[in-house]
Amino acid sequence: MTEPIETLHRFDTALHQTAPKIASRLQPGLTTAEIEAQIASFSWELPQDAYDLYQWHNGLSSKPGKLNLAEKLLRVKGKWHGELTGRENEVHLQLGNRFIVAKFLPLDYALAGHRHLKLGRCSIDLLPFSILTDSKNTIYCMMRLDPEQPIVYCANGTKLPPMRVTESFLSTQPQFSRLSDLIAFLTAVCQQGIQPISAIQKNLTDAIDCELNPAQFDRFYQQQKS
Repeated sequence: MTEPIETLHRFDTALHQTAPKIASRLQPGLTTAEIEAQIASFSWELPQDAYDLYQWHNGLSSKPGKLNLAEKLLRVKGKWHGELTGRENEVHLQLGNRFIVAKFLPLDYALAGHRHLKLGRCSIDLLPFSILTDSKNTIYCMMRLDPEQPIVYCANGTKLPPMRVTESFLSTQPQFSRLSDLIAFLTAVCQQGIQPISAIQKNLTDAIDCELNPAQFDRFYQQQKS
């Protein structure tokens, strides 16, 4: 078993123990054949880290959220992942005073994100597999489609057109050298950074899936960087 797969399995165990609601919404993984069928039309080689990720779980629900027509128009227009909304497609987190909505994208949506970047004249081959949004910012977790250097960037893409996602821009963004580094960070946060949901949040029906300790979150992130 490779290091990324072992790390993903440890994260799976941590999720089931500390955030079972989130774990229950993850889709089963894809087979190698299913992944290769989806990427057959592309010229690049998918890094092994991406194979490991999508063989682990194929994102959250791949079904569009239950929206009325007006909501669909607002969410889908210009947003390749807009229809993936609703609780079956989202993880709701509280981090201090920030309410964060996270999406782990199924492979077909991640590939749609790659196409979106290329159509917008991004010169780098990237696979956006997760998105985090709060009231102000949108963070895209993107894997570089380089088998030798599958760096994962956590890039602030708020109102940033794809053509401005350049090497210079990415060099300024938080990054992990491998998927296993990102997953190890998330596992540590899951195991030690989740705190009891506050009384206020408990009174809000289905408001959040888990509440994170900001100090612990920052400590684990700084440890990962060092």
